[in-house]
Amino acid sequence: MQLNVKYLFPEIKPLISRDGDSGYDLRAHLKEPLTIEPHKCACVPTGIAVEIADFGCKKNNPLSIELQVRPRSGLTKRGLIAQLGTIDASYRGEIWVNLVNNGDELAKVEPNDRIAQLVICPIYKLPVVPVTKLSDTERGTNGFGSTGVK
Repeated sequence: MQLNVKYLFPEIKPLISRDGDSGYDLRAHLKEPLTIEPHKCACVPTGIAVEIADFGCKKNNPLSIELQVRPRSGLTKRGLIAQLGTIDASYRGEIWVNLVNNGDELAKVEPNDRIAQLVICPIYKLPVVPVTKLSDTERGTNGFGSTGVK
């Protein structure tokens, strides 16, 4: 398998990851700086499209792959957070990143800024079996916060 990257514009910098990095840096493909108001979001293009070569999208295969868009720690210090996003293995369009300004001040994104990480993750899609009863557990149907220490 390999990650095929289609650079949609000649000025796009190569998608790279250093040894030990879990993901690839995604950059803002902007012609001019973008300002995001406090507590607002903006969808930012990256100028790339990708495919996982030699993987295929086989029907009824329990193992699949997704690409995840994840936040970068360097941006979160500035209040900018890339929303976690899933890119299905069958998608071939441009990758966009939804950036949220969680800060109380304007946040500026410059052209070619690294705005998110692209991480390849395995996905297990098991057969769905309708049942009338699920097995009992100690937790049962106790939901949010039910396992916390008191």
